[in-house]
Amino acid sequence: MWLAKWLRENVTDARVLIVTDRTELDEQIEKVFKGVDEDIYRTASGADLVTLLNQPAPWLICSLVHKFGSGREDHAIDQFITELQQLPNAAQGELFVFVDECHRTQSGKLHSAMKAILPRAMFIGFTGTPLLKKDRQKSIEVFGSYIHTYKFDEAVADGIVLDLRYEARDIDQHLTSTQKIDQWFEVKTQGLTPIAKGQMKERWGTLQKVLSSQSRLEQIVNDILLDLDIKPRLADGRGNAMLVCASIYQACKVYELFSQKGLDGKCTIVTSYHPSPADIKGEESGEGLTERLHQYEIYRKMLADYFDQPADQAMHRVEEFEQQVKQRFIHEPGQMRLLIVVDKLLTGFDAPSATYLYIDKQMRDHGLFQAICRVNRLDGDDKEYGYIVDYKDLFNRLEGAIGDYTSGALDGAPQTDQKPAPGRLPAKWHRSSRCPAADDR
Repeated sequence: MWLAKWLRENVTDARVLIVTDRTELDEQIEKVFKGVDEDIYRTASGADLVTLLNQPAPWLICSLVHKFGSGREDHAIDQFITELQQLPNAAQGELFVFVDECHRTQSGKLHSAMKAILPRAMFIGFTGTPLLKKDRQKSIEVFGSYIHTYKFDEAVADGIVLDLRYEARDIDQHLTSTQKIDQWFEVKTQGLTPIAKGQMKERWGTLQKVLSSQSRLEQIVNDILLDLDIKPRLADGRGNAMLVCASIYQACKVYELFSQKGLDGKCTIVTSYHPSPADIKGEESGEGLTERLHQYEIYRKMLADYFDQPADQAMHRVEEFEQQVKQRFIHEPGQMRLLIVVDKLLTGFDAPSATYLYIDKQMRDHGLFQAICRVNRLDGDDKEYGYIVDYKDLFNRLEGAIGDYTSGALDGAPQTDQKPAPGRLPAKWHRSSRCPAADDR
């Protein structure tokens, strides 16, 4: 943002185009610039973008990279680029192109399309992700050497983001433990007299057996529900949480379980899924609902309940629904306590209220790191850390991902990937067995 403003003030006819490959990032960029009273135009289509580039104004534009190849299948990108190169270059002004998340899509064919449209522009790549072996060489070839690096541990030290705390939870050993049952009992019997508590305790004597017989997903749901009752910021509605699931079907199942246990209206699913009758054609079986049909029905009901209208109408309002629940999650954490996601919102989604991230999905490298950073935003004095709860035993991967963002992993020219020494956690990275305690580095 400051670089764009400097260019505008110091370079004659300077224009800035900011390009990313995620709708969430496009929205976030617009918000940042409007926050400093700079109008930024978000393009609506590829044609809209090309038209704007061929005019002298506006000077500040943001766009999705896919709009450079909008409406064309991947196999047609080469032909599209050839067509563009045959057209006269009509882009106006001294154009600077800021490419966000430059380690991803932009290093491929669509980046070539951008270069074909704008051969005289200066391209500058930005990424919050270290260039690992599989990404590094291509990105260096496209954008050149590093201009500046700023690592995760530096941001924590500067107070720009929060430190992270990690906790692994074993389903069998932890979630059905005596300690867990006792915690649950204390929460559910608050306000009762000692005599009433004693009578209730007798009935709860079999709870451990009940919990141990539940499905894995039911145990995870119960575990998160208890956190919502007892954890700082979650219990008082100042903060909220995200749950990362392995599939859209799993997300729908846990949403159904949360809704049945009293969290309906205060939790929701945000995924890439848009329910359509075409999805379920021929999906009924003799054993009842298939996964796809069950997913379809849960999504339809969720949308119908939210908009208070028939499912056949509400199912077509997915994008509107997503925008509204994201805003509720950010601005009304006590009313939208849990977002259930799979891939969406794990990058570019800026929600300071998000305090806990629960992971029940195999993840690695920059995807994992970007996900855990959803909970490291500053949000008042009562938010001291972002908390990561791991149901998939990802600690070694988390440790390596953190190491890739610290310990000089971004310094200098391309190099081999760096990992922390075995048995040593990177600075500003804490692991706790159950409750966050003193520094355990």
